Amino acid sequence: MAIVKIEKLDHQFRGIGYLDGKVLFVPRTIPKEMCDVDILDIKKNYMVGECKRILERSSKRVTPKCPFYDACGGCDMEHISYEESVLWKKQMLEEIFKKNGLWNDSISVISDQSVAYRNKVSLKVQNGRLGFYQNDTHQLVEISKCLLASDAINRLIDDFSLYSFSNGEVMIRVNENDEVLLDIITNDEVKIEAELTERHKIVGIMVNHRCVYGESYFFERKNGVLYQVSFDSFFQVNPFISSKLFLYVRDCLKKASNVLDLYCGVGTLGLQVYQNSIKLTGIEIVPNAIFNAMKNAKLNHVDASFHLGNVTDLISKIPVDFDAVIVDPPRSGLDTNTCKAIFDMKPDTILYVSCNPQTLIRDLKFFQKDYEIVSVQGFDMFPYTKHVECVCVMSRR
Repeated sequence: MAIVKIEKLDHQFRGIGYLDGKVLFVPRTIPKEMCDVDILDIKKNYMVGECKRILERSSKRVTPKCPFYDACGGCDMEHISYEESVLWKKQMLEEIFKKNGLWNDSISVISDQSVAYRNKVSLKVQNGRLGFYQNDTHQLVEISKCLLASDAINRLIDDFSLYSFSNGEVMIRVNENDEVLLDIITNDEVKIEAELTERHKIVGIMVNHRCVYGESYFFERKNGVLYQVSFDSFFQVNPFISSKLFLYVRDCLKKASNVLDLYCGVGTLGLQVYQNSIKLTGIEIVPNAIFNAMKNAKLNHVDASFHLGNVTDLISKIPVDFDAVIVDPPRSGLDTNTCKAIFDMKPDTILYVSCNPQTLIRDLKFFQKDYEIVSVQGFDMFPYTKHVECVCVMSRR
């Protein structure tokens, strides 16, 4: 144990102190706090600790609303007010962009509802107990409610006995009409009571990705665009912020005439901007998502072309001149081949949607020679967590 003063925060919003000449990372602490810290891991250049007791408390610290916060690994920032957490995310984005010489202006972070916003959660089941894992462990924290999940999801958590199994995991997904898709992964026998479909708007139940009840998809509507979304297709988890992000993307690409949508999912972003574009092409690796995208083009009377496969493999095989490219990659960002293929296309505009500022910065540097950043906008897609969504628009010089 050691007494440490927290000096500042890192980009994962962990407190930073110093001990024996090394940096010490202490999660869930606030600058200027004096903490009694248990050292958990010692590396060559840094240490990681856990705060056991706060000796001098920051005026910015608040009591978490969630009773499971201290043990559960789902949230990172409930020990401060929501308004303060948004300010920290704004400062983090500004600092990382400025430090890398990419953007010196201020960056706003658009926020909305801070609780009951998630339309999808994945829960673990151990010995008939339902919950989340502790951070960096497989230790289950049994929960009765998740503060971040929608009311419809929490009602299903409360009724776990109606679709009980002993070990595995369950993904619960709901739409804005509180309709539900369940995907249960287990080697156990799953007992589903008739009361489950009577008490909840169950559209479909999957067991080990095989549909055993109803359909494997439901429908979402965003800003006038109708989407079919399969249980395993990517769709934004925060309906309040995603609507605002989609409108921002639509406005940024209002002059585009030929759009390439990479990692297109169910056609989410491309279909939002279609009213401004003449031609739409998408690439996605998840089969059900591409099936959804093609269906969604028909539902919305859009003439679009969607291709199933790895973006890296397919991007250079589409012989079309695009004036705008949308990328919404996973947290790992773009690989070098994809960056090079986009660069060689010479589109007028590249719109990059990122959930990881570190890989976003890395990829923006690749395009820096021929492209200038014209706007950067943050979106608090994941309130009370360390994650922040960022939309960056680049224009060809």
